Amino acid sequence: MDNLRVFATVLIVAVIAILSLFQMQLRGFEKIGRMEEWVLYIEKDEECFSITELIYTDEDNNYYLPCEMSHLYVVKSGFEEKELIFALEENLISIEDLELLIDLIIEEK
Repeated sequence: MDNLRVFATVLIVAVIAILSLFQMQLRGFEKIGRMEEWVLYIEKDEECFSITELIYTDEDNNYYLPCEMSHLYVVKSGFEEKELIFALEENLISIEDLELLIDLIIEEK
C-alpha cells in the first residue's frame, strides 16, 4: 500500500511538472524568443488592426508596433507574467532586445 502511495505521488508531481512546462502553449500562446531571463510570447490567431501603436519612447526615438496589438504580447519568467508595455516601462526587458525579436517601426523625434 505504501508503494502505491509513493508511485501515485511521484506520478502526480511529474504530471504537474510537465503541464507547467507547456502552460503557455496550452493557453494559446506561441513562443517568440528569449530576452535575458524573460521569454516573449504572443497570443495565437488574433487579428491585426491596421493602426500603429506607440509602445516605447526614449530621448531620441518613438517605437511603434505595426498594429495595435501590445495586449497580445506577454513576457514570462518562471511563473511571473507581465504585459509587454509594463515590462518595457519597468525595464524588465530592453527595447534593443525586443527589436531583435519582433518588427518595430522606429521614428526619430
